Amino acid sequence: MFPDIQQEVVLLLCEKNGTNEHNIEHLELKDASELKTLDTTKLKSPQKKIDFKSNKWTFYFLEQEEIDFLENIAKKRNIATLAKYAKVEVGITTGANDFFTVPLTTVEEYELQNYAKPMVGRSVQVNSVIFTKEDWEKNKFSKAKAHLLAFPDKENLDQNNGSVKYIAHGESLNIHKGYKTSIRNDWFVVPSLKISDALFIRRNSLYPRLIINEAEAYTTDTMHRVFVKPNTDIKALTASYYNSLSLAFAEVSGRSHGGGVLELMPNEAEKILLPYHKDNAELLLQIDELIRNKTDIEEVLKITNEIILKQHYGLTQKEIDLADSIWRKLSKRRLNRGK
Repeated sequence: MFPDIQQEVVLLLCEKNGTNEHNIEHLELKDASELKTLDTTKLKSPQKKIDFKSNKWTFYFLEQEEIDFLENIAKKRNIATLAKYAKVEVGITTGANDFFTVPLTTVEEYELQNYAKPMVGRSVQVNSVIFTKEDWEKNKFSKAKAHLLAFPDKENLDQNNGSVKYIAHGESLNIHKGYKTSIRNDWFVVPSLKISDALFIRRNSLYPRLIINEAEAYTTDTMHRVFVKPNTDIKALTASYYNSLSLAFAEVSGRSHGGGVLELMPNEAEKILLPYHKDNAELLLQIDELIRNKTDIEEVLKITNEIILKQHYGLTQKEIDLADSIWRKLSKRRLNRGK
């Protein structure tokens, strides 16, 4: 119906039924040719109850039992959201990442050592749940853009190194005429240079990762910055995230794009249910090691679900299996869109 489109197409049929109930049902077709054999019987008596005030449509790819489980488990097991333990903010908006994020070779060429700060900007630069100084060093000596250029204002700019030359190079590329850069007093001074306690990957394939920022690296808006609230143990917080229930909520909180990419904005990440327990900190090094070794996430969840969900929050095996099946169903459906 829409040749070459890279998004899913929704044909929406709405009918009044004379009641105050709002129900929904859905049918999924591979392509327009399947419309010819479409059985609309299921649509004539929809069964899923719709919460049109808050739930995203992702909910309605699930069965009613699964929807009820997600809607009730937080209250039933007294599980809070990520927002209780941390504040999630967008990363640094440079206005021109190609100019402000640079590899070591550029730092050395222009003698920018005084202004080059540790940075991580891409998920491929982090293969763990703890981003260490050693991890950053490896990125630094690869071809990765592992530095963020944090220039001072014009009055405090060192005129003796290559910074003036590099800024002039940026102007020759019209970097200073971009929207974000043009509204600054000095176009080359990047605002909001805060280092966060943790990082949250904004766009994800298999699953979104929460990562401790042990290297104290800056990050651009390709990742979110996570600031832990008082009385919260960052190790316990990070470990507590790696379970099937939290990953299921990540799927329903975010939105998927063409190609199956899952994206979460800060307010969506904060809505993820997070079964925090201080003793989960003991799991952190094991989780980090498994993920560094590229262990299948499903194998990691077998270990974490038992401790995080069953032992510390009292979920039954049936509830854990349900959370796990919801995550698998939604992530598999999303990833299949990219094929």
